[in-house]
Amino acid sequence: MARSFKLLRLVLLLCLPVLMPLPEPAAALDLVNIVLAPLPPFIVEGMPPDRPQGLVTDILSEAFRRDGRSARYTYMPASRAEHTVRNGRAFATVIWGGFGRDARDFVLSESLLEASVSAFVGTGYSGPPLDSFPAIAALQLDGPGRLRVIAIHGDPVQDSLVAAGVEIEDVPSIASALTLVVRAQGRVVLVTFTDPVLLTAQESGVAPSAFLEFPIRRTEFRLAIARSRAGAAGLVERFDEALASMREDGSIDAIRARYVSFRPPTD
Repeated sequence: MARSFKLLRLVLLLCLPVLMPLPEPAAALDLVNIVLAPLPPFIVEGMPPDRPQGLVTDILSEAFRRDGRSARYTYMPASRAEHTVRNGRAFATVIWGGFGRDARDFVLSESLLEASVSAFVGTGYSGPPLDSFPAIAALQLDGPGRLRVIAIHGDPVQDSLVAAGVEIEDVPSIASALTLVVRAQGRVVLVTFTDPVLLTAQESGVAPSAFLEFPIRRTEFRLAIARSRAGAAGLVERFDEALASMREDGSIDAIRARYVSFRPPTD
């Protein structure tokens, strides 16, 4: 009897490794492709890996890391980026809150970051306030003299300007746009996000007294995934959960603080 018990015990021990579940392998990071329009300091193109990539970009990277994903970025004008995502050739892009843009094709995340849009003009300007897109369009149409309105190539603000009836001219960079605004002394208006212009003025030594700023609106950056992508709503929900955890543990505030002293190249 004792011998039979020992034999049964040996059989069970030999079978135990087979009956126990094997440990699951570590999940590999999913690579997602995101297309962005460069807009320092929010989105910075071409920085080395050990430098901040931009305020919005750093928030994206950390949120995807918490969701077990790794992000790869490609940079292109905003309209082209949206078209690329809409057609399924990239995972996501970032749009500014859907205002003035057709966001029906996208599932949007919670806000990544709030920012302001302003109109900038030289101090020689003496017309009415340039505090909305329609106001700029009306002044361009009926104002004395020809008011030139410029925007940075690829800037997402361009679509809203055109929708309001504003005729815009492309300029290659914020630095060249600011130079043109100051030299034109009130005949050229630049419309774009506020922080990049103030950052460029600071870096290039342009005095704040050389131009006027007319705030137009505050808006938000949001991750956008095409509705046509399978499981888009669930993907955005997972991203929002990671974003919420970043707010709760102070990670977003820490990323913001990183840009107090960081000054990316603008041109």
